[in-house]
Order: sequence, then C-alpha cells, then structure tokens
Amino acid sequence: MNQSIDPRLARRRRQVQEMSARRRLRWLVGLLVLAISAGIVVAVFQSSWFSVDLISVEGEVRAPVSVLLDEAGIREGVSIVSVRTGSAEEQLMTDPWVAAAKVRVIWPRSVEVVVIEHIPIARVTAGDSWLISSGQGAVLALGEPMVDPIIDVDVGVIEPGGTIEDPIVLGSLEFVAALPVELKTDLVIGIDNDELEATVSGHAVSLGNATDMAQKAVTLAVLLDEGIPEGATISLLSPLRPAVSNPQPLVETSGEVATETTASS
Repeated sequence: MNQSIDPRLARRRRQVQEMSARRRLRWLVGLLVLAISAGIVVAVFQSSWFSVDLISVEGEVRAPVSVLLDEAGIREGVSIVSVRTGSAEEQLMTDPWVAAAKVRVIWPRSVEVVVIEHIPIARVTAGDSWLISSGQGAVLALGEPMVDPIIDVDVGVIEPGGTIEDPIVLGSLEFVAALPVELKTDLVIGIDNDELEATVSGHAVSLGNATDMAQKAVTLAVLLDEGIPEGATISLLSPLRPAVSNPQPLVETSGEVATETTASS
C-alpha cells in the first residue's frame, strides 16, 4: 500500500538537505581559500622580498661569529621567517670567547647580532699555558704572548670553554684585574709554602692567602707610586698594614782580602 508523504514534510526535508549541502560547500570553500591564502603567504615569505640580505655583527674580535651563525641556519638568502634567534644565541654561546650574545630580527630583511667577548687577563700554567678571563675564570684558549701576567698555579687539566673554580686562581685574577696596566708587565704570581707570591716591577711581593686581593693590589700600587728602594721586598699579608723590607747591602770584603794578602807577602 502506497503511503503518500505530506508535501509539507517533504518540502522541509528538502530544505534541511539543501542547508546541509550549503554548509558543507561553505566549509569546503573556506578550507580551499585558507589553503590558497596560506600558500600565498608562504610563497611571499619565501620569496626574495623576505630573504635575509644583511647580517650586521657588533663586538666580534676573536669568535668566529659568521661560522656559528651559519651553523644556526642564519645566512644571506634564507627566509627571515626561518631565523630562530634563541637557537642562534645558544649556538654563539658555545664558543669559549663569547660571554654574551643577542640576535634580533629586523623586518623585513635584516638580522642584527651583538656579541660580548671575554677579555683575556692572564695566562694560567696548567701543563700548557692557557688564556683566562677575569670574573669566573673562563678558559679561552691556549696561551699567547698577548697577555703578560702569568699565574703559575697547577689547576690540573682544563679545556677551552670550561671555568677554573680554584679560589687561588680566582683570587689571583682579582689581584691582576685591580692592578694598573703598567704593573702587569712581566707580572708572575705563584705559590710558595702554600702562600701566594708575586714578582711585580722587580719586587718580591708576599700576598699570603687569596683574600682581599683587590685591596692588596691597590695598596701595592700606592706603595710603588710613592717610591720604594729597588729590590725591596713587600709583604701584603695584611693590605692595611703593608711591610717593606729594604734589600740587605752587600758586605765589602775585597779590602780586607787585599790587606791580608799584602801582610802575608
């Protein structure tokens, strides 16, 4: 038996089907437009309009900044969108010479890099001679004649990029950093009987333990500026109560020997 469908119900059913079809069509059109827009955006950002054409570097002296940036994927011609400043900064910090680094994107086509390098302040003898910076005692590279102060203290095996935590070395670096430049030439710091000793401008200087090292350097500079006898030894065990010992005069014995020789003849 055929049952006829109410025309109103059939019309409503068609309307629901048409609305559903239109919604699906709108979704499809929207997805297509989104895909096309995304493709256009990617194409634009990958185009030469947004490719890196200038990399400015400030503060580079010893660190191979361009090599490190290239390893981080930053070079001329790459898309500016692909530049990851955080990763680039981490890559720069892997070099022993780099103390701090900042990488910044300048739209649409430039990258600005600022590095702060460690400043070598002394050479530490540890098997080989190593360049060391002030502060935390960063190990930079094998020693070079570019730095005069020598800290002759055995700190074991060290490598570039590491740090020296020995309090004797850190105290010695503090002493070197506080000295005037003219007193650093031919400066040597070592250990004698478990106490720090130094040779400064031809004077033997007793520094004692590695405390108050900056004050000891200031006191030494004042003493030398005021003038002390050549060859005098200086004790800075207490920087507020320094002691200066004049060199002992040589005993003249040639006359006595001559007299005795004459009398014997």
